[in-house]
Amino acid sequence: MSKARARLSSPAKRVRKKTKKDPDAPKHPMSAFLYYLTSERPRLAEHLSDMSIGQQTKIIAKQWKTLDESDRAPWEKLAKHDKDRYARERREYHGEDRHTKAVVAPNQ
Repeated sequence: MSKARARLSSPAKRVRKKTKKDPDAPKHPMSAFLYYLTSERPRLAEHLSDMSIGQQTKIIAKQWKTLDESDRAPWEKLAKHDKDRYARERREYHGEDRHTKAVVAPNQ
């Protein structure tokens, strides 16, 4: 039997239902690039309003790649603060002892 025919006769894959996210769960941290993007896009949009958002993002991504470490520092700092915020909120949301209970094995 050919490979094409074998693919056609295979059973259909089950479609998974999407799990609903908890609206109270902490939001993931933004990256340094996303902070840069949100600060640069309004300025670029004024000059290049005829471009799509995707095209604008490509231009900003090229600018980001050419920045040296000292120019990226403000956005890296914002990203680090946001990462710390996320870690703190995640601990509060899930509880501090969540992983320590699973690590301790009962003595038998």
